Amino acid sequence: MTEKRLYLIRHGHTVWNGPPLRFQGQMDSSLSNEGRSAAVALGKRMPHQPDRIVSSPALRCRQTVACLFGRAPDMIEPRCIEIGLGWFEGLLATEAAEQDPDAVRTWQEAPWEGAPWGGESLEDLQERVVAGISHIVDGIDRDERVFLAVHGGVLRTLICYVNDIPLSQYSAIPMANLTLFELTAEKLVRGGNNIRNIEPEEML
Repeated sequence: MTEKRLYLIRHGHTVWNGPPLRFQGQMDSSLSNEGRSAAVALGKRMPHQPDRIVSSPALRCRQTVACLFGRAPDMIEPRCIEIGLGWFEGLLATEAAEQDPDAVRTWQEAPWEGAPWGGESLEDLQERVVAGISHIVDGIDRDERVFLAVHGGVLRTLICYVNDIPLSQYSAIPMANLTLFELTAEKLVRGGNNIRNIEPEEML
């Protein structure tokens, strides 16, 4: 390898991913049996152990790392935790909708238009994610394989930044559990267009 590479993955399916859907945000939830099995199976396809693993502090990300690689993360990056969902967190989507249907509808259909009370905006999320991932990228040594386990919201806002697309396209970005990405960069820059979805067999 001659370029810096960072591999990123969304955590596995959790018990709160549902159905029924329960809003997670920055609260902890465990991987479901399905999520654990899928992560273990994906880990068997990984061509090598990373030299360094970084993770969101969330339990679901740390569990995903354990299932993929049989080890704990080497580092925790707090700026890569999921978006804060304020008063939604811990509630079933149906429970939140009973209390404030307009707020839930806005978050699910147009999250760029406003955050739940006490939560973060997409702009705030993107700002801290870019700072956190920039710090990781800057610290990658040449030919070092670095892996980062994070969240769907983190990855979507990162993709919007790297591809220089508006946050109004946030919800249109596909983001299944255990989606894997490769970022090639000397530095993280807006409009770099240097992130792509890959399969494990494509990892260098």
